[in-house]
Amino acid sequence: MSIKNKTILELHDELVNHKTTAKKLVEELLVEIELTKHDHVLISHDKKDMLYQAELIDAKGINPEDLLMGIPYFAKDNFATKNLQTTAGSKILEGFVPLYNANVIDLLDESGAIMSGKSNMDELGMGGTGLSSGYGLLHNPLDHERLVGGSSSGSAFAVAKGMVPFALGTDTGDSIRKPASFVGIVGYKPTYGAISRYGMFPYSPSLDHGGVLTRTVDDAAIVADALIKKDFRDFTSVEIAEKDFYKNINNFDKNQTFGYIKDVHDHLPKELREKYNELYKMMEKDGVKVVPIEFRSDLLNALSSVYMMISFSEAVSSNANLTGVDFGDRVDGETWEDIMKDTRTNKFGPVVKRRFIIGSLNLQKENQNIYLHKAKKVRRLICDELEKAYKQVDFLITPPSQTIAPLIVESEEIDQNKNKETEYIDDILTLGNFSGMPSITIPFVTAEKMPVGLNLNAKPFADLKVLQGAKYLENLMDGMEREIFK
Repeated sequence: MSIKNKTILELHDELVNHKTTAKKLVEELLVEIELTKHDHVLISHDKKDMLYQAELIDAKGINPEDLLMGIPYFAKDNFATKNLQTTAGSKILEGFVPLYNANVIDLLDESGAIMSGKSNMDELGMGGTGLSSGYGLLHNPLDHERLVGGSSSGSAFAVAKGMVPFALGTDTGDSIRKPASFVGIVGYKPTYGAISRYGMFPYSPSLDHGGVLTRTVDDAAIVADALIKKDFRDFTSVEIAEKDFYKNINNFDKNQTFGYIKDVHDHLPKELREKYNELYKMMEKDGVKVVPIEFRSDLLNALSSVYMMISFSEAVSSNANLTGVDFGDRVDGETWEDIMKDTRTNKFGPVVKRRFIIGSLNLQKENQNIYLHKAKKVRRLICDELEKAYKQVDFLITPPSQTIAPLIVESEEIDQNKNKETEYIDDILTLGNFSGMPSITIPFVTAEKMPVGLNLNAKPFADLKVLQGAKYLENLMDGMEREIFK
């Protein structure tokens, strides 16, 4: 049996029934890693440790109740891994080996999963393309001329390619959920604080979420069961009351209301809009209520600006220690000022530099009231508008993307040169980061043989509900014609 294109549940069944072993899975994965080395999927991996962990698990034996035991996975390279380089996709951290594991790595170790590599990513989590890593550009595994999306680029590539059944990612604006749409997989960002940020290198702490990319909603629920736990080391960590996600995944209550933002829906491309209408009719025929809701257009149009003001400003503060003086790879100079200037100039890429410049301007005393404080006030208004929405509906459906993955040759950094009329639709997933609500992207339709996803949200702390809703839609769409252009 092969690890290729398998889900967690499929691999678990093979392990339990002795059709394969953890060591065989790792050996097969090592072959895949070698075959894809020119795709820049991984920044680092430890072959000896992978095989050692697999041998320990095989010697112990697979517990049928431990669904992740013996399952290989990748971790985005901004999760700290003890004794293994962690770079966050930046040359300034090349060779940096943490002395501790991120909380999520420890939890997956406890579950028996095998950490099998650190996946490539846009530098420091900045950029939504997969093109801004210091360790090689990534393309879409389904079409090498198109973007994979970012910043969880390597994780999305690996799961879509079938290398591993799941991979860890982080999501500050849409960095798990949009790549999932572009490559046709599941991308799940839980409630803010549900997954500990301890050991997760920060980009924008008030927006950063840990999460997972998988092939199915079931697999997302299985990983959520392992990762969603209160952590005293993260002061933003929260307790999620309703758990046992996989056990309860099929207990969906049809007596709930799904909503969609009318203004967003009306501005979608005609063919995609018709597919959403087709889905809504299927849901209504199945006894589920679907309604349009209003959302202030001025707030929708502010999404991109608010995101840039807050995230770029927080990024400056979060990464202020990357100077080459006391942290980070150093470029020598005659003075400490020269060291800091030359290190940052030579080690950071253009996307990071641009965001740091904008963030630094926002943080200047005379600009804070003009830009940053106003952005935070608008964020509050956006969250208030979402609270109003959840008084009308239980779920909110949004499009993670309007189109298939863009061509690389036509791409720009995600916050530049957009169509101003529909710009806010490309930023709609930031609603989940501003409010902290659980949000999941699942496969929806295809166009030109490339996928376009669907995104489902629920109010904060309703993680079980959003997973149940996603599983319901996943099952319902099995009978749906997915191709927009036949």
